[in-house]
Amino acid sequence: MPLRITVHDSTEPTSVEDRSQLEAVLQTASEEARRENMLGGVFIEAENGNFMTMVVGGGETVLSFAYAHLNPPSYASKGASNEIEPILTCFLNFQHHTEFPRKNVIPYDDGAKAVAQFLDSGKLPTCISWEEV
Repeated sequence: MPLRITVHDSTEPTSVEDRSQLEAVLQTASEEARRENMLGGVFIEAENGNFMTMVVGGGETVLSFAYAHLNPPSYASKGASNEIEPILTCFLNFQHHTEFPRKNVIPYDDGAKAVAQFLDSGKLPTCISWEEV
């Protein structure tokens, strides 16, 4: 299922249709975040309207998932910790300051696999654990 990935509010989303295109867009966004010495957050929307966010630029990430109808439930990735701190701070679309509790932090590679699964289905990925928020 094609995805539209928004890296910056001021630019049009990039459409991706396969995993190699997805990896290229996420890699480019991660490289930009590292150059800027920050973590960025990208917005990822499926053709069915379901959407995710992903933190890029480091070895860890946080994912969120929401359905197109914008009604509950919505989800955040569930990491190994149950702690709130240390907080992971990123800038959604490289602009909007956003903070996530440590309990939602997962390894970047696991997050990338979940986004690839989202590309395949447009549904809540099952390859990671989620917490309803």
